[in-house]
Amino acid sequence: MPRIRVALFTIAGWLLLWAYVLPAWSQTISVLPKEDILLVGGDFRIRSVYSNIAGADEAGGGESGGFPNADDDTKSFLDTRLRLYWDFRPNDLLRIHYRMEIGDIVFGGSVDDGSDVSGNLLPAIGPGSGGGVGADGINVETKNLFLEFQMPVIDGLRFKGGIFGYGDRFDFNILADDFAGLQVLYERGDVAAHIAYFKFFEGDTRRNADDSDWYAIDGQLRLTPATIVGLSFSYWVDQGNRGELDDDPFQWWLGLEVTSRLGPVHLNSYFIYNQGEGFFGRRSGKNRGYNVSLAGDMTFNFGTLGLQVQYISGEKGSKFDLERNDGGGSREDETISAWVSYYNNMYQGPEIISRGPIIDISDGFNSKWGTGNGFFNGDYNGRLLVIARGTFPVPPLPQLELHLVGAFDQAAADNANGDRNRGFEIDAWLHWNIMPKLWLRFGGAYYFTGDWWENNSDASFDGISPGVPNPDNIWQIGTRLQYDFG
Repeated sequence: MPRIRVALFTIAGWLLLWAYVLPAWSQTISVLPKEDILLVGGDFRIRSVYSNIAGADEAGGGESGGFPNADDDTKSFLDTRLRLYWDFRPNDLLRIHYRMEIGDIVFGGSVDDGSDVSGNLLPAIGPGSGGGVGADGINVETKNLFLEFQMPVIDGLRFKGGIFGYGDRFDFNILADDFAGLQVLYERGDVAAHIAYFKFFEGDTRRNADDSDWYAIDGQLRLTPATIVGLSFSYWVDQGNRGELDDDPFQWWLGLEVTSRLGPVHLNSYFIYNQGEGFFGRRSGKNRGYNVSLAGDMTFNFGTLGLQVQYISGEKGSKFDLERNDGGGSREDETISAWVSYYNNMYQGPEIISRGPIIDISDGFNSKWGTGNGFFNGDYNGRLLVIARGTFPVPPLPQLELHLVGAFDQAAADNANGDRNRGFEIDAWLHWNIMPKLWLRFGGAYYFTGDWWENNSDASFDGISPGVPNPDNIWQIGTRLQYDFG
């Protein structure tokens, strides 16, 4: 009898538990939040690189400071990177986002000391970066960490604060990176706008950088279903300058963009005017310049063809001559017709000249602060770029695409040797969509260096030491296997 009672109580207990759990399951209630509350995603990449581009030292800012070097040894490596994010949305008004990165981890390698955008030497954090025999170093980076919520007062008004990615609308020619700051966004109907504030360096908490702030306001209006007009203003100021400049350095940019579609043709054009003093707090002098671009893509039954022409104003001469007169004094009272920016990049551009679309190694001539090669993004001599590109599906294999790019690169003004011809680049790669979200790229690029590079001190890391007399042509071959999930 006791056994029967035990059995009955056990069965009754299971029935009660089932009666309690079944309604919860029917409402998709579980220990973890629902899928529409917690979103998880990211990407994983394996990349191989084989190239003769010179690796930069600490003064050059790492791999992104590569430049042509005579008789330079080839280099090759494999690396991997994992980016993960989670997006927590407890309701329709609130969003908390975190994105992290593990990598880039070079197979059998490590990460040496590097430099920040001001050129200050920074040691590698932790005992290593992985990739060696143990492959277990510390190399985790926070990419984004922000809170975003819809303001209940006005429909379409949002606030974002924390660390998040930000880039301008002009092919990322002015600014593109992850920043700590605040942003207010508005989007409703045919109107969209935002204001942003970023803190680059805080002098109260840093011993080796000034107070540096960035402000931006951007807006756009859809005039017709096919045409959008955008206007943007950015202002950077380095308060309490600790250098030898008399005034606080500053730069501002005012830009206009128009995008439109005319049948099968998609057009994009922009014009940006830039003016300032101090060249981001490290160099004397004043500047004013402009950056103008016109691009178009047209779709045919055999593929897509595109053409882009970009002109960045520049000044004749060398970096040393333009910053100092023959006696070595300051040229703060003179103004040069040169464009400056924090970042200069075209994702649709060629592999070596801009940040590469093939493997995205950034080993080429695009520039950020602190690389010592401010010339590459339009400082001083400026540049003219003419880029032709094409994308063609391979008929027997619908998952396979062939990409071809050709780019003519010329300075807008003569260098100290009277030369403008920077070079010409050709790229070719295959993009294979192996399965949904898994893709592979394989291809290469070759850059024919022109006379502008020969014996040009501005092509060196420090801008003072002479460049190599006969720079090699530059080539790069790479593969990129990536899976995007989430």
